[in-house]
Amino acid sequence: MRRPYAAVAALALALLPTGPMDALCIYKGRMNAKTTLPQEFSDSKWVVRAKVTAAQNYRSDEGESWTIYNLRVRSTFKGAPPSRLKLFTYRDSGGFYLDRGMDADLERDYLLFLDPISKSLSVPVAARSATEVNYNCGQSRAWTGVTVADQRQIARLAGH
Repeated sequence: MRRPYAAVAALALALLPTGPMDALCIYKGRMNAKTTLPQEFSDSKWVVRAKVTAAQNYRSDEGESWTIYNLRVRSTFKGAPPSRLKLFTYRDSGGFYLDRGMDADLERDYLLFLDPISKSLSVPVAARSATEVNYNCGQSRAWTGVTVADQRQIARLAGH
């Protein structure tokens, strides 16, 4: 009688997210949606190329862990963001990390589709003035992964 429960438990554990590749990805109510550059460009308040300059990690064994990355905007494709931004992410399966291995990816550029932190989110006080990526499993990525064709498309969307 115990075997069916063990099998169900093992299956449930196997289906749990285990890292960034298995992140919880919900876009406009759709699970694991594949977005396009034009979709996210339209949805985001700011689209930027930004460099990671610092990161502050808050780790907790009892509550939620999170990180705030400090960014310096190098190019703006949409909106008029300040030249320095903060990006907030929870350290969970739905997070968007600007990391290389276990450390912040300092001095690396990223293409980021950003929005101010939603007023409806319950976030730490330090994150209330930060931004968040539009969709954690979407088009935001390291600049080295932005192809020439993507750069041209972004320039067209930006009206350049």
